[in-house]
Order: sequence, then structure tokens, then C-alpha cells
Amino acid sequence: MKNILEEYNMQKDKCISKINLDEIHSINYKTNTDLLKAILESSPNIIVFALDTEYNYLAFNYEHKNVMQFIWGKEIELGMNMIEIIAREDDRQKAKDFFDRAIRGEYFINETEYGNEALSRKFWRTYYSPIYEDNKKDVIGLTCFNLDISEQKYNERQLSLADLALNIITDAIYLINEKYKIIYVNQAACDMLGYSKSELLSKMIFDIDPLVTPDEINITKQTTLTNKVVQFETKHKRQDGSIFDVEIITYPYMDGEFCLSVVKDSTERKKNEEKLKLLASVFTSAKEGIVITNTKGIIVDVNEAYTLITGYSKDEIVGQNAGFLKSDKHDKSFYKNMWNELIQNKYWIGEIWNRRKNGEIFVERLTISAISDSNSNISSYVGLLTDITTGKDYESTLERMAFYDSLTGLPNRLLFAERINQAMMFSKRLKTIIAVCYLDLDAFKPVNDCFGHSAGDKLLIEIARRMQNHVRESDTVARIGGDEFAILLLNINSIEECEKIISKMLVSINETYILPNNKGVNVTASIGVALYPQDNVASDILLRHADQAMYLAKESGKNKYIFHT
Repeated sequence: MKNILEEYNMQKDKCISKINLDEIHSINYKTNTDLLKAILESSPNIIVFALDTEYNYLAFNYEHKNVMQFIWGKEIELGMNMIEIIAREDDRQKAKDFFDRAIRGEYFINETEYGNEALSRKFWRTYYSPIYEDNKKDVIGLTCFNLDISEQKYNERQLSLADLALNIITDAIYLINEKYKIIYVNQAACDMLGYSKSELLSKMIFDIDPLVTPDEINITKQTTLTNKVVQFETKHKRQDGSIFDVEIITYPYMDGEFCLSVVKDSTERKKNEEKLKLLASVFTSAKEGIVITNTKGIIVDVNEAYTLITGYSKDEIVGQNAGFLKSDKHDKSFYKNMWNELIQNKYWIGEIWNRRKNGEIFVERLTISAISDSNSNISSYVGLLTDITTGKDYESTLERMAFYDSLTGLPNRLLFAERINQAMMFSKRLKTIIAVCYLDLDAFKPVNDCFGHSAGDKLLIEIARRMQNHVRESDTVARIGGDEFAILLLNINSIEECEKIISKMLVSINETYILPNNKGVNVTASIGVALYPQDNVASDILLRHADQAMYLAKESGKNKYIFHT
């Protein structure tokens, strides 16, 4: 843009090209009055006047006479003293100082702002020259040529403001001429490419765009002339040689003589697009059902697997409340507890019985995760569900035999180990605490010996029921074998919270049991507890540490709990 401005200045100054300043410098006023008059009147758009060494008018042109009349309200004549005509003292002194420099033989140019309340302020460029006697030594006066450069100054100011605005813009901006040379860049372009402005202004567009060819630029240029705006993507090369993606919008400038391009680094956008494509692929091809809801539980999207599991089409599902599949197998407290845990912990894992479109009831393993926005506010929920309904009785029986205790219906050691592994993964990701508890009944053998194994089995079933009453839906109570149980507590906020659950469980277990023969018995339990990630070991070792702590509880008096350290 500076180059354009310099060209403008050169063109502006050509308005005095008809005046030979060397001739003016050598004028002998007494012998060359006709020459001086001819020069003065040859340039009607320039204010010209000549003074003697006492500041009296020797000559002036029509333009100068009009200006003096307009500004100072006086009609000037030859022989009048110009200094005396100027009304303001400060202006008189400034004028005298400039005139004296010329009278001393100095040739110089000065730019000044003139005007009054009636005449808007204007900028003038004044050329001061001495007038010599025939001997070329004695100065007998001076000449002044005044050019009105107000428009030029206005344009300079506008260009300066435009340049300031362009440098504030965060997108890179290039101006390219018809020879493919870069003639203007803003600061954002320098920052993006790693060059200084002077370095970029010495380059061709091919230096920063390794893919573009002259033919392609010509096509783009012709297209801009037709369609006004062209948008395309290419690659640019930084000063360090690295290549990156850009998107460009090109506009024709000055009837197509230049191309003005707005350039944006699209590297991050392309990365995000690839991530979105990957996520969309996972969403579409996943075998598990995926459902997305807003914060009010209204479904906004589901994948194909979800429609296959539920039997509903996507159009039938979107817009529904997430609870529209309810099977009525769970009471209100179940869903209330689920949402409370979800809000508190930002995720929930559990099993839910739902109803398909055809009325068939099925059970799903459901994981719900809360999604937060940039301000850490929950913006949506994502549910990942797996249909765990076998559909066949014998498969269900095999599964229960493999993972559940046949007497109490509790998960067995195998399923409990799997649950620990899952819980440890979530604990590590969400930075929460889990507790693994190993429970052994105190003096259970006498019950079997005195009342028989049938009574002992009923006692174990009742103990299992009581234990489950003191844990949450997301927790796990398992029977490890004989009179040994294990408890998995998720999302423990503190040791005190864990102690509170275990203490209530011990009290409940110690309450009297009525056996089938109406005999009442009391049993106690000893519990060992291991916390993760405080005890940062593998799942099997974590369970073993809880077992070891349980034995310490027995040795220290029974009917108590001890944490592994």
C-alpha cells in the first residue's frame, strides 16, 4: 500500500512539471519581467508569488490574489508588503522566518496547514527559491510556489487508517499485482507465514504457495472478474519450510489489476473435520446402541444399533423423552437415584429393563456420561447401551451359572472380578475412589451344625438381602464362596462415607434371624477394606489385600472392619 501511495505523490507533484525551477532561480527581475509573468500565469492551479527582500510584492498570479482576498479580506497590489497583510502575529512571524531563509539563498520545501474559520483547514506544499541579480551572487527577492496537497493528505490519512484496520484483522491479507508479485500484506500474514513485511513484499505468490501455477492464477483472475469473489483451498509454505492448509477468498481490485486475497489457516479446522468424521463413523458403525439427549432428557440423536435394539425408527425416537422405553419394572426411586448419581458423578452404570416397540421386555447394560461445554456446564448426555437379554432360557441359565451364585442370586467371584476391573478403569479416568470389601461371617459353622444346612442356606439368603439394602444400585454385592462375601462400592468421596456404609451393614447383619424352626440366631461379620487408587495394584491383588485386612479384623475381636494399609 505504501508503494501505491508513493506513486500517487509522484503523480501529484507532476502538476509543477511545466515550471522550470532553474529558470526561476536565475531570474533577474529587472531584466526578465516578461519571463517571470509568463511563468506565473502559466499554472493557474498553483499559487505563485514573488517578493523583494523587504517582503514587498514583485509579482503574483491570479490564484494567489484570490486566496489572499478570501483569507485576509484584502485585495493585494504590487508593491504592498505581504507581512503587513497577514493579520495574526504568529502567522506573520512564521512567514517571515521562511522568507528570510530564501533571501539568504536557501532552496527548500515546506508543508504547512493553513486556513481560517470560514475556510476549512488545508495542507499546502510550498517551494521557496531565491531570486538573484545578474551577477548570480546578490539575492534581490524570492519566489514561492504553493501546491494544495489537502486531497493527498486526506488520501494518506485514509490509507493509514485502512492499513491500521487491515493490521487489526486476524485473517491474513495479500495484495498481488498482475505480475504475481506481492505488493501488500498485513501483520496477520507475516505472523502466519513467519516473514517480516519487507521479506514478503520481495516475494512472488509462488514463493508461499507451492501448488499454484501461473495458469491457475490467470483462471482465478478471470473468474473473479466474472463472479466477483472466488473461494478455494490450497497449501502455503512458511519461512521454516513447513506446509499447511489454507482457505482463500479472492476479490478483484482496481478493475482486476490486482487480486486482494483474504487467507485463513485451515489446519485446525481440517483436524476437527477429521475428528468429526471419525466420531461419525464410530457413531454409525457401533454395535452398541448410542443415544444423545439434551439436559432435559429429550433425545436429539440415536444410531442405527439403537433403532435395531428398540424396534423404533429414528423419526419415532428423536424428540421423545429418554424414559419412553420404560417397562415399569423399576420404581420411581430407581430413576431418581440414577439421575442423582448422574448429576453428582457425571456418569452412571447399571442395568435397566426396558420395553421394545413390539412390547417385548428386554434388559440392557447402560452407561450414561455427562458432556460438558467449555464453561464446564453440562450440555448433553450420551448413553451407551448393550442388549444383554439372551432370549433363550438355557442361555440365561448358563449365564447365571457362570456369573451368579445359585443360592443367593448375587454375582459370583468371576463377575465380581470383572466389575472390579471396570470400576478401576472408570476410577482412573474420572479420578474417583472405589472400595473393595471382603466379608466373612463370624461363627457361621455352628448354625449349620445345630440347625442343618437348609437353615444355614436360608440364613445366607437373608444376609445377602440385608447387605444389598445398604448399597446403591451402582454398587455390587457378591458371594465369593461359603460364608464369604465381597462388596464393591463406587464413587466414594471419603473414607468416612465408606465407614458409614460398612457400619450400617455390620449392624444389620447382627440383627436376629428367625430360622424355619422359629429359633432366633445372631451372627456377626468381619470386614476388610482396600481402597483404590490409594492402593494402586491390580484387581486380584486389591481383593487379596481386602481379604488380608478381613483376617486382621477377625484376629482383633471380630464384628468390626479394618482398612488395609
